[in-house]
Amino acid sequence: MHGKDLKGIVLTLALVGLCWAVTLFIKNKKLFGPMSAEVGRKILHIGVSNFAFIYLYVFESWYIPFAGLLGFAVMNVFVELRTDMGRGWGMVEYPLVSALMILLVHLGVGTPRAFAAALLGMGYGDGLAPLAGRAVKSPVIPGTKGKTLSGSAVLFAAVFIVCLAVTGLGAGACLLTALLAAAAEAWTPFGLDNVSLPLVVFAMTGIVYV
Repeated sequence: MHGKDLKGIVLTLALVGLCWAVTLFIKNKKLFGPMSAEVGRKILHIGVSNFAFIYLYVFESWYIPFAGLLGFAVMNVFVELRTDMGRGWGMVEYPLVSALMILLVHLGVGTPRAFAAALLGMGYGDGLAPLAGRAVKSPVIPGTKGKTLSGSAVLFAAVFIVCLAVTGLGAGACLLTALLAAAAEAWTPFGLDNVSLPLVVFAMTGIVYV
């Protein structure tokens, strides 16, 4: 194990621990009233996506973050079964799809920056969208299960900004990526947008526009 890998492990555990602590504090103290549990979940969702920077700039070995993400997926299964932290299996799908993208990058499909864009786009976009949808009343998008125009607009903006900042692609490519990501988040069936959204961003920024 390289020294930077050990540093990456420590930083990752610190990041996840901090995000969980903030989430539990918000939920237990009810800082946002009846929305406290939802806000806490989304802060966790957004916060852990910053692992992308640790992956990009700290880790040297691909298999350590890959194995760590699989471990977090297993841990989150038990958390989901034993607590009321979530309303579905998003926090299980989240690390699983992230591990898949790391494996694909290792196999020569996609790029590290595409993975980072996908993870950050999912974290910030999918994390902020439902909060915006509740805060700003707007029409529900036809054919979706309660997805609002305001929420999708925020997700679109978040993915666009992440794409520009992380990948170095032009505005046109980032606009199309953000549009497809917003469509995937809105219309993916069976609640699997935590899988489809990052894979769309990953494919667009790491395969289509390379």
